[in-house]
Amino acid sequence: MSDCIFCDIIAGRAPARIIHRDDSTIAFLSADPEVRGHALVIPLEHIATWPELDETLVSDIFLAVRLVSQQLRAGLSADSVNILLAGGPEAGQSIGHFHIHILPRWSGDGVDAWPILPGYHGDIDENFRAVVGKGEIAEDDVNRDL
Repeated sequence: MSDCIFCDIIAGRAPARIIHRDDSTIAFLSADPEVRGHALVIPLEHIATWPELDETLVSDIFLAVRLVSQQLRAGLSADSVNILLAGGPEAGQSIGHFHIHILPRWSGDGVDAWPILPGYHGDIDENFRAVVGKGEIAEDDVNRDL
């Protein structure tokens, strides 16, 4: 796709600090990092959002995320990582090419990468019924005296 910065990186038309590449993914350091070592993992194929990924690509992406996380932890002596994704524009996805952020973390770094959410106060049982649907899950698996 010609107007996608990530596709341009994949094609070599845009610069990037590439730290991993395999048959289906590429990872690079963010050009606008939120923390030291901030990296992104993306599929080589232009796929816009999370629900559009097939099972094989989901597996390939998460294996690459694990490998890059290990690489970042070892190379930067990070204690841990945050793995972040937004599955569409309404969820805050800013580039229309699916990507996962990896943020290296250190003890006491002061970073709070967990979103501050307002909390949900609606009917959880109603949501449960809407998600499960009628007859799509075995009765034994539903609502064990919550």
